[in-house]
Amino acid sequence: MRSAFASLLLSATTFYAPAAMAQDAGGTTDPVAGATSQTPQPTEGNAAAGAETGPGDIIVTAQRRSESLQRVPVSVTALSAETLASRNLNDLTQVSRAAPTLQIGVDNTFAVRGVGTLAFAGTVDSSVALAIDEVNLGRPILNSPLLNDLERVEVLNGPQGLLFGKNASAGLLNIITARPVLGEYSSTTSIEAANRSTPGADRTAPSIIAREAINIPVSENSALRITGLYSYQEPGTTYVGRPNAGTRHDLNLRTYSLKGKYLVRAGDFEVYAIGDYNENHGIAAIFDNTYRQIDPASISLGALAAEGITPSTENLKFGGDADQFRDIKTGGAQARVGYTFGSGFEVSNLFAWRFYDQDQSLDSDYLSQNAFNQNATQSQYDQYSNEFRVALPAGNRLSGQAGLYYFKSTLDAARQLGGNNYLPAFVAAGYPFCVGATAVPGANPPTCAVNNVAQIGSDAIYRLNTESYAAFGQLTFDLTDALKVIAGGRVTHDDIDLRLSQNQRNYFSALGGPRGSFTSQYDNTDFSWKLGAQYQATPTIMAYGFYGRGYKGPGFNDGFPTATADVIVREEHSNTAEIGVKSSFLDRRVTVNLSAFHTKFDNFQVQSFNATTVSFQVQNAAKVTSKGIEATVILAPIPGLTLTGSASALRSRFDEFQGAQCYPTQTTLGCSANVSTFNAAGLTLPVAPKFTSTLQGVYEFNTGGEVRPFVQGDWYHRSSIYYTVNQAPGTRFGGLDVFGASIGARLGGVRVALFCKNCTNEIYPTAIGVDSGDANARNSRGQATPRLSYTQQFGLDSVRTVGLNLGFRL
Repeated sequence: MRSAFASLLLSATTFYAPAAMAQDAGGTTDPVAGATSQTPQPTEGNAAAGAETGPGDIIVTAQRRSESLQRVPVSVTALSAETLASRNLNDLTQVSRAAPTLQIGVDNTFAVRGVGTLAFAGTVDSSVALAIDEVNLGRPILNSPLLNDLERVEVLNGPQGLLFGKNASAGLLNIITARPVLGEYSSTTSIEAANRSTPGADRTAPSIIAREAINIPVSENSALRITGLYSYQEPGTTYVGRPNAGTRHDLNLRTYSLKGKYLVRAGDFEVYAIGDYNENHGIAAIFDNTYRQIDPASISLGALAAEGITPSTENLKFGGDADQFRDIKTGGAQARVGYTFGSGFEVSNLFAWRFYDQDQSLDSDYLSQNAFNQNATQSQYDQYSNEFRVALPAGNRLSGQAGLYYFKSTLDAARQLGGNNYLPAFVAAGYPFCVGATAVPGANPPTCAVNNVAQIGSDAIYRLNTESYAAFGQLTFDLTDALKVIAGGRVTHDDIDLRLSQNQRNYFSALGGPRGSFTSQYDNTDFSWKLGAQYQATPTIMAYGFYGRGYKGPGFNDGFPTATADVIVREEHSNTAEIGVKSSFLDRRVTVNLSAFHTKFDNFQVQSFNATTVSFQVQNAAKVTSKGIEATVILAPIPGLTLTGSASALRSRFDEFQGAQCYPTQTTLGCSANVSTFNAAGLTLPVAPKFTSTLQGVYEFNTGGEVRPFVQGDWYHRSSIYYTVNQAPGTRFGGLDVFGASIGARLGGVRVALFCKNCTNEIYPTAIGVDSGDANARNSRGQATPRLSYTQQFGLDSVRTVGLNLGFRL
């Protein structure tokens, strides 16, 4: 079956929502999805965007103006609110189940076309950017906890930046929420109650997600939309630890969200304001870590036995005796003012402020003894952005947009790492482990004038300031009625500075670098661009191609390995060539979209290992090539039935990467007991499968009455991947197949569905890593004795979930 499916989907581009999931021209709410679908309002230059669209089209804003997906000359995966609801996809980490080009990496980071952020520091930008309602989010934490009241989610494949605020070298997740509807009062409610499997444990893991959206007409030309969300979700993992007195163990995920949207439209003038506040509590779905495989001589054997944990691929038990919690608060406000002239020109200005507060602490050894008990982070982030934009009429021979963009952010962060390597606390802190002081005589044993915080550890406090200015434009010129040429460019200037103090506390063995306060600053001006063309061969067949240069801004390593180290992480570039065809046949009952791409990344920002300081550093250490083909096929053979399949064939590899860390006991690629790094050239990037596909079938029965039953099934396949750069043997995960299904009915504005996700209970991790405790183990004489053990991280969909959905609209 897989080979036949792969043959059917051979080649290239976008996932396209089927006709049953297209936007409704009347601005009504689809009770199946429980979300409003409405005619797009003016954004930038969309006066003629709806021309020549058909009943099977979905409207997207992949080029910052509303237009048919089938007319957009870029590769984009568009998932409507109904698509997300029918597959019970509740957050962005689950969107990859319906978008083959999107993968989820360590700590729920994103990768597009095999390339994501391989530098785990708050002092660098993400390779895959996020935008919500046209506002670019400077840090992934700003993302709303759960999806709510959406129009759609768009996965833009390849470099972005000409039109979407801050630059991104690999891709963009563009989230569009439902706008207020003028002249309509409505209330849309959605409740999901479910239970997850808990392998190896005698417990239940309930969850509930409740969503509400109220649309209120304030006046003839204005409307208010208020949305709220509450969720409580227990993971499939089970805590079996023994907490110390006074510690906080906040494991289950709880989410609260409130958003208000106000729209005023007076003739050609429009004001659209949004404000929101969100809270997210609990480590579930983010830090569900367990032991996967243990070395026979592991230093953790005793602690594992005391916890009653047996490491295995299906071990979902973890322990801990120290703090385990995560509190995230996010929110902000934005306002867009636009005016459309009689000629079709539109002028707009969008101002936005976003913030987050983060407070979290993890017991990093996940055992009830102190190997590495503390990994704490506190951070506060604020960003301000303003975008002024002029859009030409979309129906003119010359169309497009140009503008100015300003971005400023401040990140204040403090982190504390520490552990005793299973030594008793008095041994780690007392004599003879004095730090920076002579032992005080007269006692037996002597005392220390200065005691250690931990046997091994580090700390840092820093402020990162970022300021960015840009001028941009992209124009399309109609050479003929069928042939268009596209040209765009963006000049970006970035100013960044870092002030950092590290290792101000005492440790017997300090990680990362010397004690002190340090500063660094950097500025850069860059030009990114795009040249392309599109040809409308027939009203339903379009071909396109382009070549462009992408850009990702500079940053810093988040620690100074030496007092004079250069910690600047310089800008990253990507050069992409892409061709594609978008087509539909048989009165749009068959849609076939294909694309092929080739991207080279230079100065790739990646986390590499410094053997001298025994620490990781973010550096421009690599070159990467990513190339592949993508395809989507949509069939609507009979009324009520829609089959949608999409696939991605990918090859994403390092061309160069000096400084990749050898895994313990590695003797290949030049690694040995005395050599701890190697060149990873030729190795596949982490979480970059060679083949990924997704298939969904939806059938709605025509009973001739008011009750309309439906069934839905979906299948996600991913070929084998490695979760680490060095391809340690235990970090390989074989092919993955995940199935989902739902059955239900709708009656007027009411929808009821029984569903399962991961129906066959395929237990799979979202990440696998080498255990750092065993990797850096030493014997009683202080000599390195590295051992190879593995830990794994699980997500909410890593086990089977069965539940009931209820939605209704008033």
